[in-house]
Formats: sequence, C-alpha cells, structure tokens
Amino acid sequence: MDELQKWLDNLEKFKLPRWADLPELDLYRDQLLTLIEKYLSPIWIEDGPIVTSSMVNNYVKNGLLPRPIKKRYTKEHLAYLIAITFLKQVVSMNEIKSGLEVMTSLNGGIEKAFDFFCEKQELALRMLNYRNEKQKISEDNSTSAYLMVEMVTVSFATKWMTRKVLMIENGASEEKSK
Repeated sequence: MDELQKWLDNLEKFKLPRWADLPELDLYRDQLLTLIEKYLSPIWIEDGPIVTSSMVNNYVKNGLLPRPIKKRYTKEHLAYLIAITFLKQVVSMNEIKSGLEVMTSLNGGIEKAFDFFCEKQELALRMLNYRNEKQKISEDNSTSAYLMVEMVTVSFATKWMTRKVLMIENGASEEKSK
C-alpha cells in the first residue's frame, strides 16, 4: 500500500488554481486542454487525457460551458471546465448543470463559486489522508478491504445527499419562477 500512501501524500500538497491564478488571455482549445492536464494530472488516476476536444464540444452543446468566442476560451471556460471535470465523476450532466447554476447564484458569481469549489475540493482530498492516518493500511491485514467498502459507502451517501440538495434547490427555483 506504499503506492496508495504516496498518492495520499501528494493530495496533501495538491492545490487547484484560484480565479486570480487563471490566465487573463483568451485561449485556443489545445491550450485550454493543456492547462486542464497541468492543473489536474498530479492527482488524476484515469488513463488517457483528462478532457478531450469532443468532451468540450459536448459540454458546450449541452449548455454546461458557454460557447467560445471566435474559437477562443476565457478564464470562465477554464473555471467551469475544471469544476465539470470533477463533478462528472460523481453526478449526471443534468445535475452538473443544475449544480453550477446553484453554485454561481448562491456564491455571488463564477469567481467566488470557483474559489469556494476549489477550496472545498482540496479539503475533501486532504481528508482522505487524515482518515488513512487514523487507520494505517498495510499489506498484511484486511484494512484495505475495509477502506474500499468505507469509501464506496461514503461516496454513495454523499452522492445521494448532493442529488437531494439539487432536487430541493430546483424545487425552490421553480417555486420562485411561478
């Protein structure tokens, strides 16, 4: 389990960019994808590219990302794409769309919502290492099996709560618009 501990130790140092750290210059799509790789690859465990051109096209088509202006992407696109990349691991595209709307409206716009999201994501990743230090994992015991069950059940519970919060927020939004 040294590999897992090494990965968890990397989570301690991992830092997402904040709104002020994102480039002010407009980006071409290949530059956008390169920055996503740079920002997320230190912790990413999936094989292959983190985000592809076709993913970006689908996000634009489905209204998750604003349309690029003259094939150029702004820091707003980059912020949304970072959040979407994490969120799609947990919830559906419709839930992401609703969640992004809720996050940006309740947090005072994309800038504050993005910084808040990054702060909370880093905290959640660091909590994994804290949890692991309380229950040391070794090759010769069953704690890795225990950890796997614990993590999947916590994942389910947090996903379920996220979906419930979105349902409540969407219901509240629908009531306000009547």
